[in-house]
Amino acid sequence: MREIEFAELGGDPAARDDGVHLAGRCYQGPILVGDVFVEAVTADGKQEIALRLDQVLLYGRPSDELDPGLTAEITLSGEGLQHVKAGVLLRGQVPDS
Repeated sequence: MREIEFAELGGDPAARDDGVHLAGRCYQGPILVGDVFVEAVTADGKQEIALRLDQVLLYGRPSDELDPGLTAEITLSGEGLQHVKAGVLLRGQVPDS
């Protein structure tokens, strides 16, 4: 299993028609387009989610993956968008391919 973690660091996430957009940093990965986050950790506690990574913009350019230590804007869709707030830590476990 591949552990993935992404922390929102850019202010309030923005909800749009195609999902929620947020800026932050990859702490564990790599995180690949199509991976699913299953836990959101905020000041309110942990919440179960099912948010798919739809897009990575790395330095303004689309990328298929985000490596640990890099910052990017990502787009997520799925269940639990209401739990994506400023400062959220998103976690998941993805089967090795």
